[in-house]
Amino acid sequence: MSWPLRRNRDFAIFFCTQGISNIGDAARNLLIPLFVLQLTHDPLQVSAVAALEIATFIGLRIPFGALSDRRERRGLMLGADLARTALTLAIPVTSALHGPALPVVYAVIVPLSAASALFDSGAGGAVPLLVPEESRGAAYGLTESAESVAWVIGPPAGGLLALLLGTGQALGLDSASFLVSVAGLLAIRTRFEPAADAGKERLWESTRAGLKVIISDVVLRRDQIIWALYSVLGGSIVLGLVYVGTRGGSHDAILGSLALAAYAAGSAVGTLAAGALKPPSPWRAMAGGLLTAAVGAGLVATQAGAAVLAGAALFGFGEGLLLVFHLTLRANATPDGYLGRVTGVSTVLAQLADLLSVGWLGLVLRFGHGRAAFVILGAALFALAAWVALAPKPAIAQPAAEPPLEALDSAPDPPQASHPPL
Repeated sequence: MSWPLRRNRDFAIFFCTQGISNIGDAARNLLIPLFVLQLTHDPLQVSAVAALEIATFIGLRIPFGALSDRRERRGLMLGADLARTALTLAIPVTSALHGPALPVVYAVIVPLSAASALFDSGAGGAVPLLVPEESRGAAYGLTESAESVAWVIGPPAGGLLALLLGTGQALGLDSASFLVSVAGLLAIRTRFEPAADAGKERLWESTRAGLKVIISDVVLRRDQIIWALYSVLGGSIVLGLVYVGTRGGSHDAILGSLALAAYAAGSAVGTLAAGALKPPSPWRAMAGGLLTAAVGAGLVATQAGAAVLAGAALFGFGEGLLLVFHLTLRANATPDGYLGRVTGVSTVLAQLADLLSVGWLGLVLRFGHGRAAFVILGAALFALAAWVALAPKPAIAQPAAEPPLEALDSAPDPPQASHPPL
């Protein structure tokens, strides 16, 4: 952690406790698809669970983003974490009692996703509130790398617990990790205050204003297009790695968990590198990340053990580069007071893309095989990287001051003279 950020007590607490909590989340993202595969041996069932989770998140993330601009964010995050603690505990309890495990997974996935949408709405604006603008790139690099490190630890820990206790009982790790997040949020002194005008507009007006901001700004729009297209292609990488690593659930979780750990390790290095780099063109840096991920997908397509691990690591490295530049561009281009709404819109668009991703990947895995899925993924990422590298690049300006809602409704779109057309 850089020296200015080490001296920031509240950011340090947020960074450490969320990093620990992310270990449980990473374990869950291995254990849920593995558990469903073990129960059904059907990748379409895994896709169905993922689709329910994503659809719930999509439906609630934008209004929750607007709500986070109107309410104190820490309280929203605390409530969400307490709900997630109880919901995730239902699966290991049911499994230990030999109850109907699959129906319980389907029953808890919707409220669990709703609580995650609420937490994400508050957490999405936490870094800009805890650190000054000049430190945001480094802060995003650190927080995203901590999440990636959690993926290095979480899947192997979850896989080991699954071998020792059973996959269902191993999900108790995620339930316990939410309590660490609760403790950290209670220790933070900074109040995540809402925007000054937040109480002056109705929730739908607040949401609509955020939509108009992201549509009207060419940098935000281009950045979102790139991230959404990537999400359509690579948003279901975890399902792909679990399927290849376990041969569709017929083998144990060792190779699958190691592949996820390699992917996370690569992502950790990529996010840290992106936080330290100051490239002359973030657009070309994003293209480099996409190209690296494409090479990684090609290696995974071989389905050879060592190549799968190397490919997963390269894929994670490329994704880490892309993610940090995406987050930094979005934060710096967003007007003051609109961060919750803009991140809500951005996240929902990415989740819609993830929904498409789990759909196409589930179908390819069900009626084809892992090699075909990763060949398609690698070729499509290569094409996207070429477009990002060669297309005209909009200039990146400083974020504008917060526009009044009336101006957003009645005025024409902001001048785009400094941006070439998309």
